[in-house]
Amino acid sequence: MYWFFSFQVRNVALNNLQKLASEPKEKNVFQIENYGGLQGLLENLQKQIFTIEGFNVSRADKLTNEMSQSGFSAVSHKDTLILGSVGSNSWRGALNEPQKRDKKILDPNIQEDSYMGYSLSVGERNGKPLYFTGAPRFNHMGQVIVFQPDDDDWKPVQRITEDQVGSYFGAELCSVDIDSDGNTDFLLVGAPQFYLAEEKKEGMIYVYSLSDEMKLKKVFQVRAPSMGRFGTTISSLSDLNGDGLRDVAVGAPLEEDNTGAVYIYLGHGGVGIRNISSQRITGADFSPRLRFFGQAIHGDIDLGDDQLPDIVVGSKGSAVVLRSKSVLNVKTSLSFYPNVISIQKINCLEENEILPMVTVRACFEMAEATNSTAEKRINISVMLNADSTRSKYRGFFIKNKEKSRNTTHTYELTGRETCFNYSIYMNKCVKDTLSPVHINLNFSQPDAENASAILNVDSYTRAVVKVLFEKRCAKKEICIADLKVDFNLTNGEVLVTENTVLSLLITLDNIGDDSYNTSLTMHYPPGLSFSIMELTGTKKLTYICTGLEDVPDKTVCGISLPVYRSKSSATFNATFRVARDFEWNETLSMSVSAQSENSNSSEPIFVTKASPVKYAVKLAIAVNDATVTHLDFTTEKHEPKRMAIIHDINNTGFKDFPINVSLFFPSKLEHNFELKNYKVVVEQNKTRCSFISILKPEDCPLKENCIAMKCDSFTLKNYSGVQFTLEGVVGFRNLQHHASNMPFLKQYTGNIGEFNFTSFIKVDYDDGKYVMASNKYQKNKQNGNGTVKKSVNVLVEFLVPPNRLLIISTVVVLGIMLLVIIPWKTGFFKRKTIQHYQEQEDELSTVVQLVAFKRFHF
Repeated sequence: MYWFFSFQVRNVALNNLQKLASEPKEKNVFQIENYGGLQGLLENLQKQIFTIEGFNVSRADKLTNEMSQSGFSAVSHKDTLILGSVGSNSWRGALNEPQKRDKKILDPNIQEDSYMGYSLSVGERNGKPLYFTGAPRFNHMGQVIVFQPDDDDWKPVQRITEDQVGSYFGAELCSVDIDSDGNTDFLLVGAPQFYLAEEKKEGMIYVYSLSDEMKLKKVFQVRAPSMGRFGTTISSLSDLNGDGLRDVAVGAPLEEDNTGAVYIYLGHGGVGIRNISSQRITGADFSPRLRFFGQAIHGDIDLGDDQLPDIVVGSKGSAVVLRSKSVLNVKTSLSFYPNVISIQKINCLEENEILPMVTVRACFEMAEATNSTAEKRINISVMLNADSTRSKYRGFFIKNKEKSRNTTHTYELTGRETCFNYSIYMNKCVKDTLSPVHINLNFSQPDAENASAILNVDSYTRAVVKVLFEKRCAKKEICIADLKVDFNLTNGEVLVTENTVLSLLITLDNIGDDSYNTSLTMHYPPGLSFSIMELTGTKKLTYICTGLEDVPDKTVCGISLPVYRSKSSATFNATFRVARDFEWNETLSMSVSAQSENSNSSEPIFVTKASPVKYAVKLAIAVNDATVTHLDFTTEKHEPKRMAIIHDINNTGFKDFPINVSLFFPSKLEHNFELKNYKVVVEQNKTRCSFISILKPEDCPLKENCIAMKCDSFTLKNYSGVQFTLEGVVGFRNLQHHASNMPFLKQYTGNIGEFNFTSFIKVDYDDGKYVMASNKYQKNKQNGNGTVKKSVNVLVEFLVPPNRLLIISTVVVLGIMLLVIIPWKTGFFKRKTIQHYQEQEDELSTVVQLVAFKRFHF
């Protein structure tokens, strides 16, 4: 608060000086004879100041009005002036009504140093006035107090606080009659020192709605866009954009190194103001020397007589007038012709060419939102986009012989309605004719900064139309496809080999209306990988198959996109590679489904079939070179001999598979031979073999006198082998005794004998799961199993030579007998002629040769 003192030097009328002095005037008007008298007055004033600013508690009652600073804030309501006195009552603060004998309005609950009266605003609801005042230092956080009249007094009826220390909540107040109906709708409260630590921003505006019950309720808050004491000033503006709602300007005078800025917020009927400013104006836009631009704002005037509101913004040492522009509403609409896209010439099998799709007509209606006297014209930039919802567009514009999904044009609108036409084209092959083509239009004002009129920010600057493709349906409104699907394996079973290829024959029929975006989906086990699908027959049809990411067991094939015609039928051959290392179950299950976007069923048509799975295996049985294939016995070498028949069983294929091995050999041998100490030895002890009894003769390949040894089942690894050895000792029962007891004549000729020791090896496998590749060994089925057999013959010979002693003695006796008989028979004792002697000599020679021959052979 300021005091005014009047001094009279010599002869001056005191009544004129009393008009200038503060109350009480008799104490503040002085008369002196010369200027030297001022020294005494100065000393007296110093004593009074020391009393006011001292810390003597006993003098605190003197601070009631001395430091009140009445007029720190001011507002008027219906010819009543209200002043804020922040320093009254030890800086508790107060409100004054000077026209009512300086009547004071106090809050008995206010604390010292609260600065009530720092800001002021007046509201009215249903004809009842309200005073709003801020106390930004209350409890170091700030408070807003609402006063209502009570008879001839004003009573505080509501107090509002926020919780950030030092925010200076209540430093600025602005009441807003949003729809200008005479009732206050909102109170805006500034907290210019509210600090947003994470965002490094300063300032906050709280918006409170005022109810008919005269109660404030917080409905919204606006954060500062930057540092700079946002919310230091808040001013209610006239309607800038012509929407019938008052707007608000907010000052941030310390932004941009104290240059300052003002933010314009358009009004909002629900929460007072919009959450984003429509415009930011800085002091640097006018002069780099401006300081504290936005420290004061007034926006309820028209300085240009153009029926457009203007705004005056104060800064240090200057004021800036902001002139508003007329605001234009522009509305757009789209239409097209023909009303559907013809599919008559669409064909994906022929050479691609360009066909006309539709012609789009864009119309713009312009009207002024404000009520100015300015000329109505505006420039707009228009962009059209064809098929904007798809990554690959079907419709396009042609400009300079180049295809483009969008086109941009700039027009000046001057009349109420202006229209333009645009041609849209398509390729001859369009795969999707079911979903519509979206045509989007967007427009904007390219030169708003320099234009005489601006586009209303609330104008809806876009339009969309959906253009449908022509449909051929039994019922004109809805096309319903009726798909049938079936498939079969080209072979009855799945045979897994080293390079197996599986083929499916898939038939797809459409017995309903045209089917749109038709597809076949194949579901198969992970052990299959899709290779190719081909159309069989001479019919021409487009199709494309694609796998799905992260779905290795599914392939989707688009069929005759976009339309699979009514009454169509097609057969496809789908080929898959079969993984040989996959662990297949006994059966392989596959499903094929058909889908259509206009099917008579919401679920796809599924067909599932299962086929048996078998593995191709290879088995080789060979007789090892170390096998004993010949045994011979004589009377000199008659000791028993070791026999070893070695079988090499090899898996020459890629697949491990279990086998059962059995060996068969005779229990009785010919010529009094016998087999002893027989056993089966398996390499690396991969299995164990034991004797089994033969219940039926047909169970043994030898039919009778059979010994069988069966080995435990084991898995024969791929590309590996195992060796089975049948060992035993073969001997002749007492060969020497046999030689001595031979018949008499046999003793002259000797005895030679032989027989074949025949053994069999049999390998059984599960032919329900495995298929043996062709080989040279005997294969058949026994007891539901596949069998591979191989036999081995070992030749056993024995030799009993002739009795030499008996032969020699017999020859001697016969010789003597011949010496006696021959002379007698020949007439030895008679006189013989020379011819006679010659004949005898020839006969003797013949006998000698005969004897010699017999001796040699016996």
